[in-house]
Amino acid sequence: MFDYQVIGIFFAINLTIYLVVTLPLDIVTYLRNSESGKERSHQIETNFTMIITFLTTGYLWVLYFVVPITALLNRQIFLYQPLSPFDILNTLIQSLGLVIVLFGTFVASWGRISRGKRAFSWGVPKKLEKEGMYKYIRHPLYASYCYYFLGFAMILQNVLILPLLIGIYGYYDLSKYEEGILVDHFGEEYNDYKKRVGRFFPRLRRE
Repeated sequence: MFDYQVIGIFFAINLTIYLVVTLPLDIVTYLRNSESGKERSHQIETNFTMIITFLTTGYLWVLYFVVPITALLNRQIFLYQPLSPFDILNTLIQSLGLVIVLFGTFVASWGRISRGKRAFSWGVPKKLEKEGMYKYIRHPLYASYCYYFLGFAMILQNVLILPLLIGIYGYYDLSKYEEGILVDHFGEEYNDYKKRVGRFFPRLRRE
């Protein structure tokens, strides 16, 4: 099993990378759209999917800050609950979780850079983004959260973390809703894009 301080450092590094890459772009996007007075072209209704997505994402961000802080203070508040009686297997599970989280940060960072100043939450883009990370994954930012949900559960191995897994369904359902709008807007271009590019995972064989 990995030492809690090591896990805390890993979380802190990933959080720093994520914020350094995404936060400036998010601020620019917000200011740009606010100054132009651009209104959202669609509204997402508050429903069960939105609620669980909001709650699990908020829980994720709490963990992202709490784990490094408690590790720094040498306060291990998330006691391990090994999934297996074999330490080597638990370590392998944690190692895979670390890789998944690291991949999530890579996908989120490249995806945010690829998206630039555009944001679906402010309206359907005029041009379908198909370059950068969008060349391999249709919803890189949503995918990164799903990777985090799974990776965090594997790293911390605590039943209190398992509710995060519900967020995977939330982002899947949210992506389906957005794709319905994109299909209406871009038509066959988006249908063709869906055939070639995976929703949350790169396709090994592209059509």
